[in-house]
Amino acid sequence: MEHIVQFAINIDDKTIQNRIEEHAYTDLLNKLTKNAVDSVFSHSSAYSRNTMWESLMENALQNLIEERRDEIIDKAANMLADRFQRTKKYREAMGDAIAKDGE
Repeated sequence: MEHIVQFAINIDDKTIQNRIEEHAYTDLLNKLTKNAVDSVFSHSSAYSRNTMWESLMENALQNLIEERRDEIIDKAANMLADRFQRTKKYREAMGDAIAKDGE
């Protein structure tokens, strides 16, 4: 007994193309980063590679903190002030101070 089965496959070329384009940049960037790191550390052992990587990252982070020190302090101060203003003790103290000064 023979059976004839028909089916169709719908391939959305545009969707596939868009998905490839979306991920191509990230994939290429990851590959270039890996190649750069491997070439920089190609003549070192695993231990010294980790040590070198840590010192490079530490220096980069330290430079970033130095460049943005004032912004970081301002943001932290604002976050801390907002947190204090939401406490019951702060509201009570401000209420007492306003009542005392009459303002």
